[in-house]
Amino acid sequence: MKQAAELLGRSTSGDTDSAVSVISEGLIISSYSEKLLQMKVDALLRLKKYEELIQLGEQILGYVESNFLTSGVGSNSPVFHGSDLKSAPSFKVWCCSLILKSYFYLGKLEESLVFVKKQEESASLVERGESRTLESVIPLIGTICEMLHHKAAGNEAYKSGKHAEAVEYYTTAISRSVESRSFAAICFCNRAAAYRAMGQILEAIADCCIAIALDGNYYKAISRRATLYEMIRDYGQAVADLQKLVFLLTKEVDKKTNHFRTSDKMDCVNELRQARLKLSEMEEAARNDTPLNMYLILGVDPSAAASEIKKAYRKAALKYHPDKAGQSLVRNENPDDVIWKQIAEDVHKDADRLFKMIGEAYAVLSDPAKRSQYDLEEEMRNAPNRGNVSDTSKTFSDFHNYPCERTGSRRHRQEFRRSYGTSMRGSERNHYNWYA
Repeated sequence: MKQAAELLGRSTSGDTDSAVSVISEGLIISSYSEKLLQMKVDALLRLKKYEELIQLGEQILGYVESNFLTSGVGSNSPVFHGSDLKSAPSFKVWCCSLILKSYFYLGKLEESLVFVKKQEESASLVERGESRTLESVIPLIGTICEMLHHKAAGNEAYKSGKHAEAVEYYTTAISRSVESRSFAAICFCNRAAAYRAMGQILEAIADCCIAIALDGNYYKAISRRATLYEMIRDYGQAVADLQKLVFLLTKEVDKKTNHFRTSDKMDCVNELRQARLKLSEMEEAARNDTPLNMYLILGVDPSAAASEIKKAYRKAALKYHPDKAGQSLVRNENPDDVIWKQIAEDVHKDADRLFKMIGEAYAVLSDPAKRSQYDLEEEMRNAPNRGNVSDTSKTFSDFHNYPCERTGSRRHRQEFRRSYGTSMRGSERNHYNWYA
């Protein structure tokens, strides 16, 4: 115990790892030592080994059920760091709080509530005639319920076509806590889908960037960002995302080969096949050296006046300035945390890329000569597709050069009808309307 305490006092990851080994040796001698179990939980929390902490915590709860552990853990426990359970010093409630934190940091919020329900159904939770629920002594449970509620409301609003309302719900869910990184990544990715449906492409890209910074293996966000990059014709970035997507899906297929049902594996294999086909398509597009879609980047109509373009540029440049990147990632964790430092760097790097893209778009569209040349080249690029509504290779990206039919200029509405007309297939029309 003395050796482990000295190692934990040094607060480096190497010393904490060594402390875990020493504590494990001590537990061989005294398996039910509350002090050693408490020290090990503390060490695992520092090392962010949440899965292992959950396993140990459930083991400890088993000891409590068997009455091997009977004394309480005081409110001055070093694990709490000035903590949630000052009014509830029981060992079981303390252990439950640490397990909940682990589920929270892993982003497994639904699983955490299943765990809470299971524990509240346990008769031994009520001690000395008290009838408190876990939620009354662990505030984190209320936060988790609130986050899940706002996410579910956002999903429902999105399905109903209320995209602006969906954005508000996802934003509220994110604001409650981003320390649950995987859950926050899902909310950012979902909000990106809502922004895309509203035609706000840069907002959608920015949210995907944050989602990927929070969870680098979140392949849905990577896939969504690749599609958004395709829309603005940044094919090089789309290729980079699709290469990463193929890598992650390949690992997933390998993992599912021996451990999952055949149907699960086949779903993943189909996703991998589609990703590879898309990657090949984007690599071909990248070789054509097509310029970016400047109007879509600034979010303006091709018929926009110079004053509108200038206003859109100023708004975008202010919003996506690298120094303001990641302001939504407000948290309570240690600001010196290595993981969060890396997240901040990744978000800043992505914001810098968007900022330069905005500047490039404005440099072209604010110069009458450059804009005229760009418009001429755009017209030439779009000409082969006009009137060819039966072309099955036409994808969503073919529509993004045009504004919403209800809000675009008369000339562009007429051009849209001439190009795609009423003969457009229902699925294609819905795809366009979804974006608009």
